[in-house]
Amino acid sequence: MAIMNHPRCGFAAPPQCGAAGGLAVPDPRRPIAATPVARGERGISLLFALLALAALSLAAVGLVRSVGGGSLAIGNLGFKLDATASATMGAEAAITYLTANQAGTTLDSNQVAAGYYATSTDALDATGRNTAAAPRAAVDWNNDNCATVSGAFTACLDPTAATTLGGNSVSWIITRLCSAALSKDDVTNSCASSLSSAPIDDANSGGIDYGNKGGFTPAASINPYYRVIVRTLGARNSVSYTETIVHY
Repeated sequence: MAIMNHPRCGFAAPPQCGAAGGLAVPDPRRPIAATPVARGERGISLLFALLALAALSLAAVGLVRSVGGGSLAIGNLGFKLDATASATMGAEAAITYLTANQAGTTLDSNQVAAGYYATSTDALDATGRNTAAAPRAAVDWNNDNCATVSGAFTACLDPTAATTLGGNSVSWIITRLCSAALSKDDVTNSCASSLSSAPIDDANSGGIDYGNKGGFTPAASINPYYRVIVRTLGARNSVSYTETIVHY
């Protein structure tokens, strides 16, 4: 029986065929491809991802706190301005009281119920923060007989009863800039008042006239100055102090 050669494995068989046209055998001259070996996972990418996530979290927290702090500061500033606006209304109410009592002798003595004091009270510490001053007069803004005022003081003055103006609690104290609780025209009472100007003789302009010096002389009728201090307690415990000098 004749043996037929494979069409690709004839007498001039290619290297992959057997010498007699049988099964193919590996050619020792050709390199064998290496089988890939699985590499172990090192986890360095996961570490970088966690670090990036932590940095983003810290940045987000910082942004939220910054925005919250800015909003709080703007809100506090708004409450402060609102309290100052209410203090203006309190000063106007105090001026109305002074105007209504210019005639007569009411302003020659202390009117504690109205928060009015006929002397200047130079040692007055309106805010209660000047603890180093001695002597010192405090103001009972909290209506607790100055129990919340820190430091030593020699007097505790009562302001007006707190009233609501513009949605805020407002109270004030008035002091007359005089040395004593006497009539403003009393010769023993020294009051801060304005000066009146004396006329100048134009005929002597450019010359020296010792008989007519002109300038400023004390007014014929003394009109003392008054100091109005207003304290306003607003939202979020915002506190505002204003001072107004009044003269008639």
